[in-house]
Formats: sequence, C-alpha cells, structure tokens
Amino acid sequence: MNTYILRRRIFTVLKWILAVIIFIIAVFPIYWMINVVFSPPGISVALNPRLYPSSLTSGIAKIKDIFVERGFLNAYKTSLIYALGSMALGVFVSSLAAYEFALFDFPGKKFLFGFAMAALMLPKTVSLIPLYLLVANKLGWLNTFQGLILPNVADVFGLFMMIQFMQKLPKDLIDAAKVDGASHFHIYFRIVIPLSYNAIFTLGIILFNRAWGQLTWPMIICKEQNMFTVSRIVNWFNQPDTWVTADQIMAANLMSAVPPLLIFFFFSKYVMQGVAFTGLKE
Repeated sequence: MNTYILRRRIFTVLKWILAVIIFIIAVFPIYWMINVVFSPPGISVALNPRLYPSSLTSGIAKIKDIFVERGFLNAYKTSLIYALGSMALGVFVSSLAAYEFALFDFPGKKFLFGFAMAALMLPKTVSLIPLYLLVANKLGWLNTFQGLILPNVADVFGLFMMIQFMQKLPKDLIDAAKVDGASHFHIYFRIVIPLSYNAIFTLGIILFNRAWGQLTWPMIICKEQNMFTVSRIVNWFNQPDTWVTADQIMAANLMSAVPPLLIFFFFSKYVMQGVAFTGLKE
C-alpha cells in the first residue's frame, strides 16, 4: 500500500476518534442529568450508581416537585416572558438600526457606528452600576418586566450582525421600490425583512438563549421572589443553605435546558443559513 494513502487513512481514523471523544465529553453531562432525574432518589451519591435511567415515575415526581413545591413554575413563566420579550424587541431594534446603517447614508454615520463598536469592546460589568441607578432610581422599574427586558433591547452585536447581512442585499430591489413610490418603512417591512429571515432567526435564537441563561442582571434588578428567573432559581438551589437534594438540582438543570434546546433544534437550519454566506448578489 502506498505510504501516502496509509498516512491519510491513519489521519482520518485519528480524526474520527478525536471527534467521538469530544462528542462524548460534550454529551455526557446532559446524559448524566437525564440519568439522575429518571432514576430512584439518591442515585447520584450512591456507591455504585447506575449508568442508565431506570425509573420514569421517579423522574416525573422530581420534575413535578420542583415545579409545584419549589416555585420553579413561576420562574419558568418569568424567564419565558423575559427571553421572548428581549428576543422580539432586540430583533426589531437591531434590524431597524441595521437597515439605516447598511442601506442609507446620513450625517455622522461613521462616527455613530464606530461609537457602537467601541461599546461592544467594553465589558458588561462596567455599565451595571449606572444602568441600575437609571432603571431602579430614575425610572422606578425595580422588580418589573420593563426593567428586566428593556436594558437588553439595544444589542450592539445584533446591530453588527444585521449590518453585515443587509449589506449583501441586492440594492436594485431597494432602488426599484423607491421608483415605485414605496415609503421608507414599506421597504423595510415588505422587502428587507423577508430577505433577512435567516439572519433574523439566527439573531433571535442568540438573544433568546442569552436572556434565558442570564443571571447577573435579573439578580440585580429583581429582588422579589415572584420575579425570580430560572437561572436565579437554579443558582439558589446550588447554595449550601437551601437544603435542596442533588436529584432536585439535576431536575431543575434539566428543565432549564429544555427551551433553548427546543428552539435550537427547530430553527437550527436557519442558524446555519444565517451564518453562511447568503448568496445574494447585486
């Protein structure tokens, strides 16, 4: 056998072995959560733990317990409103701003875009204190959904992403719409948005997952228990003074991972298409 071909085959086998190892490392924590939840209580701390789920009824009981007895259901509702509101408003604001930056010229355009990109380089912790003082003291939005959602609406990364996408849109369609008498917002809603569905879905998934898993801002702005989010409850479960068992913690972690996984599963094709080159040419 040719030495070159032998080396190629060995290299291919090693790549597959490495890929399988990485896959196992990535998937095993999720599998272990499922195993702990759908097994008899105490399996996670047993001397000889089972490596496979063995009790569907125990898993259902644990999930029911955290939803009914531990206040997880209300946190689920709060997180869904928070994540969906941040996603919808964030996509709208980012796409509308990107529409202006990508397709039109106006005074101060380069300065404003550079200022926005500079803000992207700053760590989030720098703005937490002034943001809290504005939202809580000046606006009085402590323990409210508007205080939770609105500070996340202006997303610089979303602006940058949508600008890069919209710059690839065919300018001929925009010019033809102007000649036909279409208004500024008519072009945005009827032409630009339908052509940007892939980028919009991609940004929407990113914003939803970011809001769903965010801990710092909900912990700062929401002090009352009826406004706790899922991430706040899971973090509270992991504190040493809560007396929550490892089975219940695993059940909470598993259920907190369900919405992001479902959204990514159903809309993953839009993510791949949005990240890839659009193929649109002028």
